[in-house]
Amino acid sequence: MFGVVGVFLILASLLWAMIDRYPGETFFPRPAMLAVPLRNLFLALVGAAIVIWLLARYLPRTSIYRRFALMITNPPGPSLAGAPRQFATALSLAPGTQGVSLSILRPSGKARFAGHVVDVVTEGEYVAPNTPITVVQSDGMRVVVKASS
Repeated sequence: MFGVVGVFLILASLLWAMIDRYPGETFFPRPAMLAVPLRNLFLALVGAAIVIWLLARYLPRTSIYRRFALMITNPPGPSLAGAPRQFATALSLAPGTQGVSLSILRPSGKARFAGHVVDVVTEGEYVAPNTPITVVQSDGMRVVVKASS
């Protein structure tokens, strides 16, 4: 119900926007004022319907469509519903813990602490890869680091 009313109101607002009204004319348009906007709206709707039909019919056969659409399906069989779930837990890194940056930290990137790769962020400075770093603050999954001097 609401969808039908919404479509009707959209079409009515498009039609109302196409009517040329000048000062001194009545609020409601005359039939002569509606002729051209109604024709334009009708032609636009028919043209849009034709374009949509052509695209729905021929677009799936083009190479452009195959580049964007997944053309294979998942094989039938059991899902992953019964598989055990493993959640990543935050590595507790105390301030002062030493590590090495693995990527350029500008200001975020990857670092290695005690054999674990962690997403880290600096306080704003850029740090080159393979630079010794120190943990400044650790708040859950957010690890703030600085280059060791």
